[in-house]
Amino acid sequence: MSWTQEQLLKHRKVKSLLGVNTKSQDQATEIPKVSEKTPAPVSAPFEITFMVVGDPMGKPRMTQRDVWKKRPVVLRYHDYCDRIKEAAPNIVLTADVYAVEVMAFIAMPKSWSKKKQVHHWGKMHRTKPDWDNIGKAVCDALFKDDSGIADGRTMKFWCAEGEQRTEVKISFHTHQNEKSVLK
Repeated sequence: MSWTQEQLLKHRKVKSLLGVNTKSQDQATEIPKVSEKTPAPVSAPFEITFMVVGDPMGKPRMTQRDVWKKRPVVLRYHDYCDRIKEAAPNIVLTADVYAVEVMAFIAMPKSWSKKKQVHHWGKMHRTKPDWDNIGKAVCDALFKDDSGIADGRTMKFWCAEGEQRTEVKISFHTHQNEKSVLK
C-alpha cells in the first residue's frame, strides 16, 4: 500500500511514520554507564597532514586496454598518484590507518567573470570531478590495501588559479606492547 501525504498526516502514529524521534529530552541526552569490563584502548591515535600541490584529480574508469594504450587521462592520473606518494611521509605506508580526510581545492575557470570568481572563492565545489573518485585516487596512491580504513571524507572547494592543491589528513593508531593487549 502506498500512502498519500494526506493519509500519512492523518495517521495516529504520524511521528513514528515520519521518522521523528519521540524520546524525551532526558532519555536522548542520557550518558551510558561504562562497565568495569570495558577494555582500555589498545592504541593511541595520531594524525599526519600533508599537502599535494597541483590540480586534484579523480580516479578515471580504467580498462585492460589502458595497460598498453596510454590514454592522456590515465597518464595524468598516474602523475597525480606519484605526486601524492612524494608528498606523503614514509610513516603513512607502515601505519595502522583508520581514517582519511581529503580536501581538494579546484581552480575556477578563467572564462568566469571576476564578480563570479569572487562570489565562488572558498565555497563548496559541486561539479566534476566526483568527490568519491578524488578520495579513491588518494587512497589508491597511498595504500596497497585500503580495506582497513573505517572512516573517509572528501570535500571539494573552489580556489583561485595557481592555488590548486589537495590537503590530506590521515589518522592512525600506533600499537602499544602486543603482550599487554592480550592480557
